[in-house]
Amino acid sequence: MNQAVVAGIVWNFVFSGLLIYFLVSMLIFAQSRRRTFLYYGLYNFFLFLYMLRLNPYISSELARDLREHWFGSFFWYVQVVYNSFMFFFYLEFLSFKNHFPKAYRAIVTYLRAMLVLSTVLWVGAMVAGEVNLFVRFFNFVFIPTITFFAVYALYYVARIPGKFRYFVIAGLASYQLLAYVALYKSMYPTHHTDYPILYFYVGIIIESIIFMLGLGYQIRELYVEKINSQERLMAEQAEKHELERHYQQELEASLKTHIAALKKELKGNEEQRVRALSVAFESELSGLKLDALRSQMNPHFIFNAINSIKAYLIENDKEKAVFYLSKFALLIRKILETSRTNSIALAEELEIIKVYLSIESIRYRHEIKTDLPELDAVSAQIQLPGLILQPFIENALWHGLMLKEGEKTLSVSVYQEDGVYKLSVTDNGIGRERAAEKAAQKPYQSESFGVKLAAERLNHFNAKNGTAYSFAFEDLYDDAAAAAGTRVVFCFDRSLTSTQSP
Repeated sequence: MNQAVVAGIVWNFVFSGLLIYFLVSMLIFAQSRRRTFLYYGLYNFFLFLYMLRLNPYISSELARDLREHWFGSFFWYVQVVYNSFMFFFYLEFLSFKNHFPKAYRAIVTYLRAMLVLSTVLWVGAMVAGEVNLFVRFFNFVFIPTITFFAVYALYYVARIPGKFRYFVIAGLASYQLLAYVALYKSMYPTHHTDYPILYFYVGIIIESIIFMLGLGYQIRELYVEKINSQERLMAEQAEKHELERHYQQELEASLKTHIAALKKELKGNEEQRVRALSVAFESELSGLKLDALRSQMNPHFIFNAINSIKAYLIENDKEKAVFYLSKFALLIRKILETSRTNSIALAEELEIIKVYLSIESIRYRHEIKTDLPELDAVSAQIQLPGLILQPFIENALWHGLMLKEGEKTLSVSVYQEDGVYKLSVTDNGIGRERAAEKAAQKPYQSESFGVKLAAERLNHFNAKNGTAYSFAFEDLYDDAAAAAGTRVVFCFDRSLTSTQSP
């Protein structure tokens, strides 16, 4: 079998394979929205277009016309495009931006500049009818610079932790090497029966096989990480349940103790002492409930915050690690400060929420857009129990936004309505109904302990201070009657300000 026949068979194999890769990649991208598949699909599409020029079934006269015709520069232009998208694919596959942001910007700037410049030159070559204009650009500008940036990128790729880098190094090196061999042999043929393009075909096949292996390995790693995350979440839920049970027992024991004390005092007909003891009991019970809320928040939140900061240290991003560590210390300090007072100003409560959200944003890769309000002089001084908003913010993140795809927003607003200040917490998550369905599928289900405590603490606060604070949930729907999020509205009726607080 001579090389011409082999070249024809290999061309058919590569040509059909590129079309299949393109269709499969775009289908997966449409489902997952992962740019890795978008870039790989576009790379295969433009390489597929270039392969049309190498069709062994067209006559030599037609092939010559395609090379020399004013439209012939298109096939040179396509080579710039598919090589650029191959680079974009590898950068995305390795999360290159997270490891080396400066090098990433340099490579992306170069690729974008090449795409713009080559497009302008291609159009100019077609208008002028000068194919060699683009050929000279390709051979003396694009080839040297893309080679430099390939070596530049490989230098950084070799420093990326993990095994993904080996797939990129092997795929890029084998493809580029065989492509250059094909280019060299086409420019300096050693025998008239040689088919240099066979080296190019082999490079494409090897690169595609390596990519498929790398993608399979990446999907496996993502699956393992997902399983581990689910196991950690289940462990946290179990720990949370045990914590709730422990504090419930403490509350019940405390209640029994104080009831026994009240009965003893009643027997002595000491009504004044009974009233004083009741007030002290209520204050202590409220403090225990606030401690329970803090304890509910701390285990899994502190665990995840430390893990996120640890991840930045592992990635050698010490600046971000120090930044979030300082935020974490600030939050702990503010939580401890609230434990010394019965109430805090709304401005201080929102400052705590702001710090809390800045830390939680690490886990959500800054995908959630948050909006906190500017307070006027009066609303800033409204007094309320400390950390009363935290469980509602946590519910919006965990049960509303964590499972949502697409844009995620969480906003807090303060406004007046009929002379009463109100505060709303709004998310565009999956809604309470779907969140309940998701929770029902878990091996362990529980109600939000924090929200129940918040309601009880508000009742105690109202009884003690003569206020009429309340909150209510609103389910949000879009025009198609589909769930569009949840809103919690706090009503600060007969509000207490810092000048009135005892």
